Amino acid sequence: MTTKRLLALLIAVFMLVALFSACANTNSDSKTPSDSGSSANTPDDTKTDDKGSDDKDDGKTDDTPVEKEPLTLTYMGQESHNWTYTYEEAVAKGFETIKYYNDKMLEEHNLIVNLDVIDNEAYKTTLSGYLASNTLDDAFLCNNANFMDTEVLVNSINQGRFANLNDIAEFSDGTFSGLIADGGKYQYLKAWNIAPDGGWYYIGCADGNGTSFNLDHDDVDYINNWPLHTWYNLNIRVDWLNKCGLSMPTTTEEFAEALVQFQAQDANGNGAADERAFLGIGMASEQVFGHTTAGWFGLPPRNFYMNNATGVVENPVDMGDQYLAFVDFTADLYAKGVAYINEGGAWAYGANVAGNYCAAQVMYPDNLITAQTGDPDTQYEPMPIIQAIEGVAPRMVGQSVTTANNGLAFRADVDMEAAAAYLDWLNGETFYMLLCYGIEGKSYDITAEGKVYQYKVPTDISKEDEESYGDMWHFAPWGMFPQIQAGFAWDPVQAEYTSVQDALDAGEPYTWKNLTIDQWKEQYKDYNWTDMSNLNRFFLYLNDFGTDNIVFSMNVDFYTLSNDEETAVISQYESDLKTYLAEMTTSYITGTKSTDTYEADLQYAYDNLGMQEYIDVQQSRADRFLVAMGRDAILG
Repeated sequence: MTTKRLLALLIAVFMLVALFSACANTNSDSKTPSDSGSSANTPDDTKTDDKGSDDKDDGKTDDTPVEKEPLTLTYMGQESHNWTYTYEEAVAKGFETIKYYNDKMLEEHNLIVNLDVIDNEAYKTTLSGYLASNTLDDAFLCNNANFMDTEVLVNSINQGRFANLNDIAEFSDGTFSGLIADGGKYQYLKAWNIAPDGGWYYIGCADGNGTSFNLDHDDVDYINNWPLHTWYNLNIRVDWLNKCGLSMPTTTEEFAEALVQFQAQDANGNGAADERAFLGIGMASEQVFGHTTAGWFGLPPRNFYMNNATGVVENPVDMGDQYLAFVDFTADLYAKGVAYINEGGAWAYGANVAGNYCAAQVMYPDNLITAQTGDPDTQYEPMPIIQAIEGVAPRMVGQSVTTANNGLAFRADVDMEAAAAYLDWLNGETFYMLLCYGIEGKSYDITAEGKVYQYKVPTDISKEDEESYGDMWHFAPWGMFPQIQAGFAWDPVQAEYTSVQDALDAGEPYTWKNLTIDQWKEQYKDYNWTDMSNLNRFFLYLNDFGTDNIVFSMNVDFYTLSNDEETAVISQYESDLKTYLAEMTTSYITGTKSTDTYEADLQYAYDNLGMQEYIDVQQSRADRFLVAMGRDAILG
């Protein structure tokens, strides 16, 4: 690193320290875990008179619990802008869920969390500044390249900068410690996040629903189940198909022709040939592979993907004829001007469709029902599963029930009692119900049969009250707490289906939302759809194609923390290797390189960029997870 670059870095760190150090909590008090493990910190609610005596007849006060000072913690939240409202906007609107969240956390765990909300674009830089200046918040996010590089993460752990969750768990009231125990709902998280030294320095934030598909069959034993609704399928503008006199595409050729006709017939009516599919070409993380069309060719959703049936690390760039067929198909779309580069992130779907020129977009099917384009006739529907190559099973990307989002870590000198209280709160039932259903009696009730009845707009509740008292998904919760949703542990709606037909027979995909199809139709009567929910239609496509004929891919990789040797390989090769492979694919698609050099280009990655060494490291990290979950390692 040049002196000039080093000086610039130091200046940036000093500026960050000056700007943010006031947010840091420097409490380093140590606590001893209670012998009973009970919730000893809950404030006492025994009534006392003004002399301090309780209301018992004997008037003795010796046995009256002493109310403790609240535990405190600072959390460095990430404002990701994926939601209708930011956290700041939700506070300004006075959402009751925010007050209820803080009140319940204090009531149940005697805990107060102070927030340090950072925009996602600045999170990594800010966290680096905190780390460099030793002013870390008590809790922060890591284990994501957008937050912290692997080398920095491993080095920080080796330097003793992060607390060991095994130590924190000793202070748990039984909620968190019970979930991570052998056979517990979170055992997979401990297996996933355990370090080579046996320590545990961050926890992936649990993610998954109570209702799921078990898609195992005679030939496949998947690592995970699949939630009902979280499928990254390609959705197309059906109103444009109708306008152009076209049927729903069922082949790659029909899809390409539909995109051409959308432009030729000016489907959006603005006089410009700008109607196009958002397919992730040239985007970070090689999103072009994660946008369904790659799945039609049997390709995994990214390079260095951990197959969730076998555990084997796979690369679409290594798949020869399948890869080249996909590249040729996508290059044709690009050459015709019906797909651009640097467009298409699934979770940017709101912005992508807003201009009313997005012909096709990957996202959960039902999410696009309410997408706003400015065109009142807009109607997106999921496309059928397409098999582009005879004899090659298509792939479909979904969430995993037993998955996790960004890792949550604590600084080494954190008040461990407070950290354990935070983990008990975040992973407990009260928090889950608030996040996913809102405030009981205000946005939902539990019926005499133990089922959830959610208040409906406008029958039971106004739109304003639904936002204020209802579930927290409509504003930016990740600024307020980590991205966590343990529905598989706490959701009162629980079901596991071994076939799509079983789910349909049980009234899905409506039952998981506590609805019937008629209630769903009433709730969505002001939006454009035909006959059923988009997710219902997607289920029919899955059922018709046959789930045994599809290879299901997951949105995450179960890679454990790297050891020092693996970290050195990652540090040496990862950035250049991934950049090279991404640029190789983008260059083929955009025509700046010819696929005639494909074999030589791929071999260059092996010979000069450590591709095999990097694959082996990723496989070793995956193997540790497999073994911890009782499976065989791939490398042995």
